[in-house]
Formats: sequence, C-alpha cells, structure tokens
Amino acid sequence: MSRGALAVLALLLLAPAAKAPAETTHTFAVTVTIAVDRPAGLLSGSVESEAPSEFCDGATVRVMLSLPGRDRVAARVSPNDFSEWHLKSFPALAGKRVYAEVLQYHLPSRPVVCLGARSRTVTAP
Repeated sequence: MSRGALAVLALLLLAPAAKAPAETTHTFAVTVTIAVDRPAGLLSGSVESEAPSEFCDGATVRVMLSLPGRDRVAARVSPNDFSEWHLKSFPALAGKRVYAEVLQYHLPSRPVVCLGARSRTVTAP
C-alpha cells in the first residue's frame, strides 16, 4: 500500500473520533480587589466570581511588585473560606507599588475555565 492510501485510510478511521461531541467548557470571569490598612501594616482583598461552588474563588492570589519592565512576584496568598485574603506587609514591600492578580486556569476534573484578573495598583504600607 502506498503512503497516500495509508494516509486516507488513517483519516477515515480517525474522522469519527474527531467529530465526537465534547463537553461545553464554561468560562467564568474573576474579580480581584486590594485594600491597604496602613495602621495595621496589612494588605487585604477578595476574590469573587460568578462560578458555582467556589470553583474560582479559591484561586491563589499573587501579590506583584509593579516595576519598570517585567513585574516581580512578591508573595503568594491563598484566600480563606470567605474568599478573602490578607498579607502582613514586610520590608521589601514598604512604600512600593503593588497589585494583586489571579492567573487563568482550567479545572482538570471539570469543564470549567476561570479567567485571570488583576486589581488596581496601590502603595504598600
């Protein structure tokens, strides 16, 4: 059998598998907030989403240093059961411009995609 005939045969065998219906992937927007409590020296915020069952609300928050060029990760914080996060400021953050972000991710066990989000930029205490 020639290569062309083998290619056609393989295409015919694989075509039904390629047309199998896939699950619909649900995409949800995420909102990240950030607030500064200067007397307490605390950064805090929340992660909110329209996704059911807290699929996207538990995403890890990255606190980023806003720098010329590429920004740097200053800390990673996990939200609590109420989708709120808190971070005690430390000397490397003092007086620097920071923001919070959540990266986009796909839940491997479900057809759910949580979109990434970024908060406004604030000056750390």
